[in-house]
Order: sequence, then structure tokens, then C-alpha cells
Amino acid sequence: MKVTGDFYAYLWPGLTNAEMQTYGNNCNSYIVADALPGGRHVLVDPGMITNETGLKCLDHLVAEIEADDLRIEDVGLIINTHAHPDHYGASEEIRKLCKSQVTIGKGEDEFVRMTSGKKSGTGQIGFELPELQPDFYLKEGELLLGSRYMAEIYYTPGHTKGHIGVYWPEHKIFMAGDLIFYGSTGRVDLPGGSAHMLKNSIERVARLDIEYLFTGHQYGGPGILKGKGQIESNFSSIRANVFSYL
Repeated sequence: MKVTGDFYAYLWPGLTNAEMQTYGNNCNSYIVADALPGGRHVLVDPGMITNETGLKCLDHLVAEIEADDLRIEDVGLIINTHAHPDHYGASEEIRKLCKSQVTIGKGEDEFVRMTSGKKSGTGQIGFELPELQPDFYLKEGELLLGSRYMAEIYYTPGHTKGHIGVYWPEHKIFMAGDLIFYGSTGRVDLPGGSAHMLKNSIERVARLDIEYLFTGHQYGGPGILKGKGQIESNFSSIRANVFSYL
């Protein structure tokens, strides 16, 4: 769905526990249309190809993109906020289809090497983790995408060691990945997680001028928070109700 301007959101169902049980895990995906030369798109967090329930997440994403009169074949750059398979899983498949470039934060290089192509260590899902071979790694700072768009990459560790967020200052949009959700935060008990770093990252992002907060999952609340009032209230609620439990 179109959110504002050239920014489109594809939210994975999960507003209720029943939906989460039915649809299983996958992330929200976002497209910035025509952000690259030649009218190509930026895709942030493509999600999985197929999840643990057997749902074809990538097919679902492609259908939603086409419903907005966009084409997955026009994706020129895939930005992954972090190296968890529910966010990056379809990157290589889309790269083959679109000849797009794939990138992720520099701090995730160790995690990529450790997990890519290995069995999941959870003992519950046991699927083969998909490959991720970035064309380049992102460092903090400006990311020039052409004459029309400039993004700012923010290093936001805590959920993972090299987690990043993508800020679009002209449009006051922050794509948060699994840093922060509506009323909650990303977990910190997986490899590379740190409660201290997560809190610091959240406080840093809270100082940005944000009108739209695009989160990585819905998890019982809206996937997109709109308006400074709601966004500031969400930060305050998390400080009061979540920080002490991390």
C-alpha cells in the first residue's frame, strides 16, 4: 500500500495472536519507488521466501507490489536492516530475478559468515538458513541513491550487533527494522544482542525528526506509526514500560 509519496509498505499480518499463529513469522517490507536511476526501486527487508508455516511469503509480497502497479523486477537495491532470515531471506532470490544489488550493515559481516547456509540452532524450526552474499556493506552516514533521493544510514545495534535503520530526512521517515515496534522493542537474547546497546540506539533515534516510523513487525499493534505525537508517545511508553525488563 502507498503510505506517502513514493513510499510503499507491505505489512505482514500479525495484529492479533490468531493471525500470528495462522500466518507465522515474516517481516514488514518497504519500497521506495523510482529512487534509483532508471526508475528502479529500493526494497528494505524483503522477508522470507517461505516461512515455518509453509506460506509463500515472497509470492505474497510480489502480489502486493503488483497490486500497487509496481514490479518486483524493477528493484535495483535491497537493503537489509539485519541478518535474521525473516528479514533477509528472499534477498538472493530477488537478486537473481532483478539483477539487483544486496547490502546490509557492516557490523553484520560476522553473523552472515556464521549463519549463512547453516542449520538453525533453535532446534524448533530446523530450516536451512538462506545464503546472503552482500555486494557491499553499509556504514553509518549518507547513502546517495541518485539525484532524487538521499538516505541516511544509522547504526542501531542492540537487537543484533550490526543492525541499521534507514532515515529519509526529506520525508521524515525512519525504517526501524527490529529496533522498535508499537509498544515494544526487538529482543536482545539472540547472538549479538545487547539490552544496553538497544536502549542507547532507541534514545538516539528518538532525537530524530520523524513523522512516519516504519517498523519490522506489527506484533499486536500497527506496523507504521504516524505523526510526531504518536511516535513520541510510543518512545515514552517504551521507556516507562519496557526498558526495565530488557
